Amino acid sequence: MKGYVEQVNTAQIRFGNVKTVRPIAKLVATVQAIHMLDQVRGLYRGLAAPLVGGALETGISYTVYTYTLAQLTAPGELPTLSCAVPVAAGLAGVVLSFVLSPFELVKCRLQLGNSNSNHQYNGPRQCLQHLLKTEGPRGLTRGMQATIAREAPGNAIFFTVYETLRRTFPGKTAPDNPSPNIWDVAKDSASAVGCGGLAGTIMWSCVLPLDVAKTRIQTAYPGSVHDQGILRNLQIMYQQGGRRTMYAGLTPTLIRAFPANAAQWLAWELSRRQLQPLMLP
Repeated sequence: MKGYVEQVNTAQIRFGNVKTVRPIAKLVATVQAIHMLDQVRGLYRGLAAPLVGGALETGISYTVYTYTLAQLTAPGELPTLSCAVPVAAGLAGVVLSFVLSPFELVKCRLQLGNSNSNHQYNGPRQCLQHLLKTEGPRGLTRGMQATIAREAPGNAIFFTVYETLRRTFPGKTAPDNPSPNIWDVAKDSASAVGCGGLAGTIMWSCVLPLDVAKTRIQTAYPGSVHDQGILRNLQIMYQQGGRRTMYAGLTPTLIRAFPANAAQWLAWELSRRQLQPLMLP
């Protein structure tokens, strides 16, 4: 699943450089261009960083969210969708950003591959060495504020939409059912997949302009036009092409969002159910 996600993510990073009106045609042209420049391995550029960062990302995000939610919710009550859930999720997004940002910095630069003369590396190690040589240790924080600007509201939307859908859609197994049968597990899993996929799709539809601006900041070199803050980058993007530029890469992002987030929530729900008996009351 992670390999598939990174193929689509690589296409998203380079999506804005292909000039055609139709999104699907643009996506196909982008994939073809990646294959022509880098062959099949080009579709997997930057995979090592998210393999490590993805595990940390999921663990940190869900752990901080679950702990904070417990602190904001009275025993025996459902977390409030108007306050507890978005606050806990937003805080998790802020904490997560400090770990996620350096990994995404390396990933984005690797995924540019041979399409950008300023970022041609053999792997993550060479990318890091070049970054430290040209920008020093401070270079590792490039795009940190933009990552926080994306992750805090993005997480709040993501978890709130998921919790809302899970309470609305049928199929969720009652938490007081310690031994659900296989049919209950199947219905619960289907509900988690559907709600998780929709939550991810809605979240990325909302925060994509922030993600595009973050990518431009992290792939910029010192002194370049995009070596500025996120608000200035959003302004430049709008001046360049309005909403079309701000939502560059929407098609591959949404193609990636549903299966990736559906799998993430399914794994989380199944793991939590298996570990529930081991948790202290």
